[in-house]
Amino acid sequence: MERKSDRMTIVGFLIVPVISLILFSYYPLFKLFQISFTNWNGMSTSMEYVGFKNYLDIFSQRELFEVFANNMAYVIMAVIQQFAGLFLAILLSSNIKMKNTFRAILFMPYIINGVAVAFMFNYMYDFTNSPINMVLNLMGLKPISFFSMSYASNFSLAFISFWKYVGFTMVIYLAALQSISHEIYEAARVDGASFFQTIRLITFPNIKKVFQISLLLSFNGALQVYFEPFLITKGGPNGRTATFITKTLNLAFDYGKYGKAAAMGVVLLIIIILITLIQKMFLKEGGA
Repeated sequence: MERKSDRMTIVGFLIVPVISLILFSYYPLFKLFQISFTNWNGMSTSMEYVGFKNYLDIFSQRELFEVFANNMAYVIMAVIQQFAGLFLAILLSSNIKMKNTFRAILFMPYIINGVAVAFMFNYMYDFTNSPINMVLNLMGLKPISFFSMSYASNFSLAFISFWKYVGFTMVIYLAALQSISHEIYEAARVDGASFFQTIRLITFPNIKKVFQISLLLSFNGALQVYFEPFLITKGGPNGRTATFITKTLNLAFDYGKYGKAAAMGVVLLIIIILITLIQKMFLKEGGA
Protein backbone atom coordinates (compact mmCIF):
# COMPACT_ATOMS: atom_id res chain seq x y z
CA MET A 1 0.00 0.00 0.00
CA GLU A 2 2.84 2.32 0.91
CA ARG A 3 4.64 1.52 -2.37
CA LYS A 4 1.46 2.22 -4.34
CA SER A 5 1.10 5.56 -2.58
CA ASP A 6 4.70 6.44 -3.49
CA ARG A 7 4.04 5.58 -7.13
CA MET A 8 0.92 7.74 -7.17
CA THR A 9 2.92 10.63 -5.73
CA ILE A 10 5.61 10.23 -8.40
CA VAL A 11 3.01 10.04 -11.17
CA GLY A 12 1.24 13.09 -9.75
CA PHE A 13 4.44 15.12 -9.85
CA LEU A 14 5.36 13.91 -13.35
CA ILE A 15 2.01 14.13 -15.13
CA VAL A 16 1.92 17.95 -15.42
CA PRO A 17 5.45 18.41 -16.83
CA VAL A 18 5.01 15.42 -19.17
CA ILE A 19 1.72 16.78 -20.54
CA SER A 20 3.30 20.24 -20.90
CA LEU A 21 6.28 18.71 -22.73
CA ILE A 22 3.99 16.89 -25.15
CA LEU A 23 1.75 19.92 -25.78
CA PHE A 24 4.42 22.60 -26.06
CA SER A 25 7.42 20.68 -27.44
CA TYR A 26 6.66 17.39 -29.16
CA TYR A 27 3.33 18.36 -30.74
CA PRO A 28 4.73 21.62 -32.26
CA LEU A 29 7.73 19.60 -33.50
CA PHE A 30 5.38 17.10 -35.14
CA LYS A 31 3.43 19.95 -36.77
CA LEU A 32 6.71 21.48 -37.99
CA PHE A 33 7.57 18.26 -39.81
CA GLN A 34 4.01 17.98 -41.16
CA ILE A 35 3.90 21.56 -42.48
CA SER A 36 7.34 21.19 -44.07
CA PHE A 37 5.80 18.76 -46.59
CA THR A 38 3.04 21.19 -47.60
CA ASN A 39 2.70 24.52 -49.42
CA TRP A 40 0.63 26.06 -46.59
CA ASN A 41 0.47 29.85 -46.78
CA GLY A 42 -0.38 30.43 -43.12
CA MET A 43 -3.99 31.45 -43.83
CA SER A 44 -5.85 28.63 -45.59
CA THR A 45 -7.51 25.89 -43.55
CA SER A 46 -6.36 23.16 -45.93
CA MET A 47 -2.84 22.00 -46.71
CA GLU A 48 -1.69 20.61 -50.03
CA TYR A 49 1.08 18.06 -49.58
CA VAL A 50 3.98 18.57 -51.98
CA GLY A 51 6.34 15.87 -50.74
CA PHE A 52 10.01 16.84 -50.63
CA LYS A 53 9.58 19.84 -52.95
CA ASN A 54 10.33 22.37 -50.17
CA TYR A 55 13.52 20.55 -49.22
CA LEU A 56 14.64 20.32 -52.85
CA ASP A 57 14.01 24.06 -53.25
CA ILE A 58 16.07 24.83 -50.16
CA PHE A 59 19.07 22.79 -51.27
CA SER A 60 18.87 24.21 -54.80
CA GLN A 61 18.90 27.84 -53.59
CA ARG A 62 22.49 28.59 -52.74
CA GLU A 63 21.77 31.97 -51.15
CA LEU A 64 19.76 30.33 -48.35
CA PHE A 65 22.87 28.50 -47.16
CA GLU A 66 25.24 31.39 -47.81
CA VAL A 67 23.70 33.16 -44.81
CA PHE A 68 25.24 30.42 -42.64
CA ALA A 69 28.53 32.23 -43.24
CA ASN A 70 27.02 35.16 -41.33
CA ASN A 71 26.06 32.80 -38.50
CA MET A 72 29.71 31.76 -38.23
CA ALA A 73 30.54 35.17 -36.73
CA TYR A 74 28.16 34.33 -33.87
CA VAL A 75 29.66 30.83 -33.54
CA ILE A 76 33.17 32.31 -33.22
CA MET A 77 31.98 34.79 -30.61
CA ALA A 78 30.17 31.95 -28.80
CA VAL A 79 33.45 30.04 -28.46
CA ILE A 80 35.25 33.18 -27.24
CA GLN A 81 32.37 33.73 -24.80
CA GLN A 82 32.94 30.29 -23.26
CA PHE A 83 36.61 30.90 -22.56
CA ALA A 84 35.98 34.48 -21.40
CA GLY A 85 33.25 33.27 -19.04
CA LEU A 86 35.51 30.52 -17.70
CA PHE A 87 38.38 32.97 -17.20
CA LEU A 88 36.12 35.40 -15.31
CA ALA A 89 34.72 32.56 -13.20
CA ILE A 90 38.21 31.39 -12.22
CA LEU A 91 39.26 34.97 -11.49
CA LEU A 92 36.19 35.74 -9.39
CA SER A 93 36.31 32.45 -7.48
CA SER A 94 39.68 33.46 -6.04
CA ASN A 95 40.14 35.59 -2.94
CA ILE A 96 40.01 39.05 -4.48
CA LYS A 97 38.38 42.12 -3.00
CA MET A 98 34.81 43.05 -4.04
CA LYS A 99 34.39 39.84 -6.04
CA ASN A 100 30.64 39.74 -5.34
CA THR A 101 30.31 43.28 -6.70
CA PHE A 102 32.18 42.35 -9.86
CA ARG A 103 30.02 39.23 -10.26
CA ALA A 104 26.85 41.35 -10.03
CA ILE A 105 28.19 43.91 -12.53
CA LEU A 106 29.13 41.21 -15.06
CA PHE A 107 25.81 39.40 -14.65
CA MET A 108 23.75 42.59 -14.99
CA PRO A 109 23.62 42.65 -18.84
CA TYR A 110 21.91 39.24 -18.84
CA ILE A 111 18.89 40.53 -16.89
CA ILE A 112 18.48 43.68 -19.02
CA ASN A 113 15.63 43.48 -21.52
CA GLY A 114 16.90 42.34 -24.92
CA VAL A 115 15.08 45.09 -26.81
CA ALA A 116 16.66 47.71 -24.58
CA VAL A 117 20.09 46.19 -25.23
CA ALA A 118 19.47 46.23 -28.99
CA PHE A 119 18.45 49.91 -28.99
CA MET A 120 21.39 50.79 -26.75
CA PHE A 121 23.89 49.20 -29.15
CA ASN A 122 22.05 50.70 -32.12
CA TYR A 123 22.91 54.08 -30.62
CA MET A 124 26.46 52.99 -29.79
CA TYR A 125 26.98 51.81 -33.38
CA ASP A 126 25.44 54.86 -35.06
CA PHE A 127 28.02 56.29 -37.49
CA THR A 128 27.13 59.95 -36.82
CA ASN A 129 26.11 60.07 -33.16
CA SER A 130 28.02 57.10 -31.74
CA PRO A 131 29.97 58.01 -28.57
CA ILE A 132 32.73 55.74 -29.87
CA ASN A 133 33.06 57.71 -33.11
CA MET A 134 32.82 61.00 -31.25
CA VAL A 135 35.85 60.00 -29.16
CA LEU A 136 37.69 58.87 -32.30
CA ASN A 137 36.92 62.20 -33.99
CA LEU A 138 38.30 64.09 -30.98
CA MET A 139 41.46 62.00 -31.21
CA GLY A 140 41.77 62.80 -34.91
CA LEU A 141 41.10 59.22 -35.95
CA LYS A 142 38.79 57.91 -38.66
CA PRO A 143 35.28 56.95 -37.42
CA ILE A 144 34.19 53.32 -37.62
CA SER A 145 31.31 52.16 -39.81
CA PHE A 146 29.95 49.29 -37.76
CA PHE A 147 27.39 48.30 -40.38
CA SER A 148 28.67 48.16 -43.93
CA MET A 149 29.04 45.64 -46.74
CA SER A 150 32.01 44.21 -44.85
CA TYR A 151 31.68 40.84 -43.11
CA ALA A 152 32.79 42.61 -39.92
CA SER A 153 29.22 43.89 -39.55
CA ASN A 154 28.27 40.40 -38.33
CA PHE A 155 30.92 40.58 -35.60
CA SER A 156 29.48 43.95 -34.52
CA LEU A 157 26.13 42.24 -33.98
CA ALA A 158 27.67 39.10 -32.49
CA PHE A 159 29.46 41.22 -29.89
CA ILE A 160 26.04 42.25 -28.54
CA SER A 161 25.27 38.61 -27.73
CA PHE A 162 28.73 38.25 -26.21
CA TRP A 163 28.22 41.31 -23.99
CA LYS A 164 24.78 40.12 -22.87
CA TYR A 165 25.55 36.46 -22.17
CA VAL A 166 29.18 36.31 -21.00
CA GLY A 167 28.02 37.06 -17.43
CA PHE A 168 25.52 34.22 -17.57
CA THR A 169 28.26 31.87 -18.80
CA MET A 170 30.46 33.05 -15.94
CA VAL A 171 27.75 32.17 -13.39
CA ILE A 172 27.41 28.66 -14.84
CA TYR A 173 31.13 28.07 -14.47
CA LEU A 174 31.19 29.62 -10.99
CA ALA A 175 28.63 27.04 -9.88
CA ALA A 176 30.73 24.26 -11.44
CA LEU A 177 33.96 25.50 -9.82
CA GLN A 178 32.36 25.46 -6.38
CA SER A 179 31.89 21.69 -6.70
CA ILE A 180 35.68 21.18 -6.85
CA SER A 181 37.32 20.60 -3.48
CA HIS A 182 39.87 23.25 -2.47
CA GLU A 183 42.01 20.49 -0.98
CA ILE A 184 42.82 19.30 -4.52
CA TYR A 185 44.15 22.75 -5.44
CA GLU A 186 46.14 22.94 -2.21
CA ALA A 187 47.72 19.57 -2.90
CA ALA A 188 48.59 20.70 -6.44
CA ARG A 189 50.26 23.86 -5.13
CA VAL A 190 52.28 21.81 -2.63
CA ASP A 191 53.44 19.62 -5.53
CA GLY A 192 54.56 22.75 -7.41
CA ALA A 193 51.81 22.93 -10.07
CA SER A 194 51.58 26.25 -11.92
CA PHE A 195 48.37 28.23 -12.44
CA PHE A 196 47.88 26.93 -15.99
CA GLN A 197 48.69 23.36 -14.96
CA THR A 198 45.95 23.44 -12.31
CA ILE A 199 43.48 24.71 -14.91
CA ARG A 200 44.46 22.05 -17.46
CA LEU A 201 44.80 19.10 -15.09
CA ILE A 202 42.27 19.89 -12.34
CA THR A 203 39.78 22.60 -13.27
CA PHE A 204 38.88 21.64 -16.84
CA PRO A 205 38.56 17.85 -16.29
CA ASN A 206 36.21 18.49 -13.34
CA ILE A 207 33.94 20.90 -15.22
CA LYS A 208 34.11 19.16 -18.60
CA LYS A 209 30.46 18.11 -18.62
CA VAL A 210 29.35 21.64 -17.70
CA PHE A 211 31.60 22.99 -20.47
CA GLN A 212 29.95 20.63 -22.97
CA ILE A 213 26.45 21.75 -21.99
CA SER A 214 27.36 25.45 -21.97
CA LEU A 215 29.11 25.17 -25.35
CA LEU A 216 26.12 23.33 -26.81
CA LEU A 217 23.74 26.05 -25.61
CA SER A 218 26.01 28.72 -27.11
CA PHE A 219 26.23 26.92 -30.47
CA ASN A 220 22.46 26.46 -30.46
CA GLY A 221 21.94 30.16 -29.80
CA ALA A 222 24.52 31.17 -32.42
CA LEU A 223 22.84 29.09 -35.14
CA GLN A 224 19.36 30.30 -34.22
CA VAL A 225 20.26 33.96 -33.72
CA TYR A 226 17.80 36.47 -35.13
CA PHE A 227 17.17 39.02 -32.38
CA GLU A 228 20.06 41.41 -33.09
CA PRO A 229 19.88 41.48 -36.91
CA PHE A 230 16.07 41.55 -36.83
CA LEU A 231 15.88 44.59 -34.53
CA ILE A 232 18.95 46.56 -35.60
CA THR A 233 19.77 45.93 -39.28
CA LYS A 234 16.77 43.99 -40.64
CA GLY A 235 19.37 41.75 -42.29
CA GLY A 236 20.91 44.66 -44.20
CA PRO A 237 22.74 46.23 -45.79
CA ASN A 238 21.82 44.13 -48.82
CA GLY A 239 21.53 40.92 -46.77
CA ARG A 240 25.05 41.25 -45.35
CA THR A 241 23.85 40.58 -41.78
CA ALA A 242 20.97 38.21 -42.55
CA THR A 243 20.97 34.89 -40.68
CA PHE A 244 19.30 31.56 -41.38
CA ILE A 245 16.47 32.36 -38.97
CA THR A 246 15.84 35.87 -40.33
CA LYS A 247 15.60 34.33 -43.81
CA THR A 248 13.14 31.78 -42.44
CA LEU A 249 11.03 34.49 -40.82
CA ASN A 250 11.01 36.50 -44.07
CA LEU A 251 9.77 33.47 -46.02
CA ALA A 252 6.98 32.81 -43.54
CA PHE A 253 5.70 36.28 -42.61
CA ASP A 254 6.64 38.38 -45.65
CA TYR A 255 6.01 35.89 -48.46
CA GLY A 256 3.52 33.49 -46.81
CA LYS A 257 5.65 30.41 -47.56
CA TYR A 258 5.12 28.65 -44.26
CA GLY A 259 5.76 25.21 -45.71
CA LYS A 260 9.17 26.17 -47.00
CA ALA A 261 9.97 28.04 -43.78
CA ALA A 262 9.05 24.92 -41.78
CA ALA A 263 11.37 22.87 -43.99
CA MET A 264 14.17 25.33 -43.22
CA GLY A 265 13.42 24.86 -39.53
CA VAL A 266 13.76 21.09 -39.92
CA VAL A 267 17.05 21.51 -41.80
CA LEU A 268 18.38 23.74 -39.02
CA LEU A 269 17.30 21.16 -36.42
CA ILE A 270 19.23 18.45 -38.25
CA ILE A 271 22.32 20.69 -38.47
CA ILE A 272 22.18 21.38 -34.72
CA ILE A 273 21.87 17.63 -33.99
CA LEU A 274 24.90 16.93 -36.21
CA ILE A 275 26.94 19.64 -34.47
CA THR A 276 25.95 18.16 -31.10
CA LEU A 277 27.19 14.73 -32.18
CA ILE A 278 30.45 16.18 -33.53
CA GLN A 279 30.97 18.12 -30.31
CA LYS A 280 30.47 14.95 -28.25
CA MET A 281 33.05 13.15 -30.42
CA PHE A 282 35.67 15.84 -29.83
CA LEU A 283 34.96 16.38 -26.13
CA LYS A 284 34.24 12.80 -25.10
CA GLU A 285 36.17 11.47 -22.13
CA GLY A 286 39.17 9.30 -22.78
CA GLY A 287 38.28 5.67 -22.97
CA ALA A 288 34.54 6.41 -23.13
